[in-house]
Amino acid sequence: MLGLSRRAMKSHIWVKQNKHIDVSKNKTDKPEKETTEIMEAPAMPVASVEIANSSVSGEICRTDLQVPTLKLAQRVGDLGEVFPPGSFVLQNEFSLSEGDAPIKLTVGHWNKYYLENLEYGGDSIPRQAKDLREVAELGGTTEWLDNEPPTWVPVGVATCVIEGEDEAFFPFDYNDKRYAMALWTMRNTAYKRAGRVVMTAAAYNLKRGLEYGSWQLTSKLETLGKNKVYVPQLNRGETNDDEFAEWVRQLVR
Repeated sequence: MLGLSRRAMKSHIWVKQNKHIDVSKNKTDKPEKETTEIMEAPAMPVASVEIANSSVSGEICRTDLQVPTLKLAQRVGDLGEVFPPGSFVLQNEFSLSEGDAPIKLTVGHWNKYYLENLEYGGDSIPRQAKDLREVAELGGTTEWLDNEPPTWVPVGVATCVIEGEDEAFFPFDYNDKRYAMALWTMRNTAYKRAGRVVMTAAAYNLKRGLEYGSWQLTSKLETLGKNKVYVPQLNRGETNDDEFAEWVRQLVR
């Protein structure tokens, strides 16, 4: 796997798999629509993090940590202008796959909350709610009512441990393999296609913990309404052993 630093690649765009590309520039039975992300949802809950390191003092919060993002490039948007649509991109900089080659990952943690579904382009900041009770208290809805869309939508954040090769982007080592940690925020179609798969696994066949299951992640082009968009496909891989599961647990929590 090849990759260069962001500074070194300001004027380069590579489109091959695993090449570094810089980005400088409910009831929901209704037909699915194009679901390009319209705003950045907060990726991690605000909470203190215990750091067992004598060189660090003071309260450290999750918001203080810089965890890379995992995103799916679409045909519209900045990411799709420099990466082939359908690609999975790490931290807006590194192409993990163009969508056809499976990415091997483990979900170490899952967090679900609700986000106010505001009109695109407005100045208001969407409110968050941790559960349906809070949504109701705020006068919101999560289902279609009288042909009106939900005023709140579910959001899922998967803290993923992704297998790779490049040390610059995969800084963690376990048994001679390299890994990166990334936050994958899912809403709308991504939530339906991949988020529900994760939650179903947690409820049934991964009751011991999500860290015991690996996944193969690809994408495919689908027609949703009048638009063609790329959607994630998440398929179960092999079961992780106790030692690896414990390593993932310690890494992400």
